[in-house]
Amino acid sequence: MATHPQSAIVTLDDFIAAAEATDERLEFVDGQIVSLSAPSLKHGLVAENVAFALRTRLRPGGCRVLSQGTLVAVDGSDDTFVPDVAVFCGEAQLRTVRGADVLRNPLLLVEVLSPSTANYDHGRKWESYRGIPSLQHYLLVAQDQPRVEWYTRRGEHFWHYAETIGMEGEIRLEALDVVISLAEVYEGVLAAEEHSA
Repeated sequence: MATHPQSAIVTLDDFIAAAEATDERLEFVDGQIVSLSAPSLKHGLVAENVAFALRTRLRPGGCRVLSQGTLVAVDGSDDTFVPDVAVFCGEAQLRTVRGADVLRNPLLLVEVLSPSTANYDHGRKWESYRGIPSLQHYLLVAQDQPRVEWYTRRGEHFWHYAETIGMEGEIRLEALDVVISLAEVYEGVLAAEEHSA
């Protein structure tokens, strides 16, 4: 997760240059570069399961699923994040910085939680994500138990919170007309019998 940001204020251009020069996962928040810890195997498997479940449902509908390092911009600031999964529909609205594409119109963002990122993903990152006008859903997915929290936009400044726990639970993403089971999210990651609700 978020280690302490560097103390010097840098530009978005500086951030993109730093991100290109390293294999480290970096984000740009309030003029500072934030280094994220490397994801665990479970983290990666859960993220890929979510991306796969979305791809199989959205392929014919004009929406695209992105993972593996997609940069996402927040309107009105230079804050730039790297969600575990992002979905946009229609044409991608991009901001290009130093040749790097930064997505400006995600409809769905997914963060897989770990002990070192949970507070950051629930706090500062969620605060920024709410400033993306196109965003309709934000998922926070546990990696060590079958538990998903998600927010659904209900108006310009109102978000509905929901949570599901247990392998038989479901995530309803109304803006995409998609339902995903937690059994799919945790397939091959968690044993169903160990985590029944």
